[in-house]
Amino acid sequence: MNEQISRLMDGEIDASELDVVCTALKGHDAMLTWTCYHTIGDALRGESAVTRSVRAAVSTQLASEPTVLAPRVRTVSGAASWAWAAAASIAAVTVVGWTAYSLIDATPAGFAKAREAGTMRAAQIRPLTVPADYLLAHQEYAPANALQSVGPYMRDFAASSPLRPAVAE
Repeated sequence: MNEQISRLMDGEIDASELDVVCTALKGHDAMLTWTCYHTIGDALRGESAVTRSVRAAVSTQLASEPTVLAPRVRTVSGAASWAWAAAASIAAVTVVGWTAYSLIDATPAGFAKAREAGTMRAAQIRPLTVPADYLLAHQEYAPANALQSVGPYMRDFAASSPLRPAVAE
């Protein structure tokens, strides 16, 4: 096993042996061999500061670094969160209501025309004078109604004077 650990450190181990050596390194004796070989390698390279325990070196370095304090997360109490939610709802309703109110006229045009039509007398209504040939030419564009099927078969007539009811003598 020592020879395989040495070849692993030198990068000369076969791929087939790699799993066996890594599994063996989980044992205490193999880890001691690994540490010993690294210490021998450091001495051969002439490194004066030989670190025998990486864990101790990392712990020492972390202890010397300053501690970073994160600010605490502020939590809002239940009553305060309810008050903010109510205020936001009232503000939203106010904005929507004010916008809708500003878009509406005091009296919508449709209601004004309906009032006018209700107060007109028959004498105030002017007769509709549309030439018959115009109506015939644009008959296909007229809105659909119950008489549309018989419309083409009806005869047009024009009167030069308004019709007057016959008076019984």
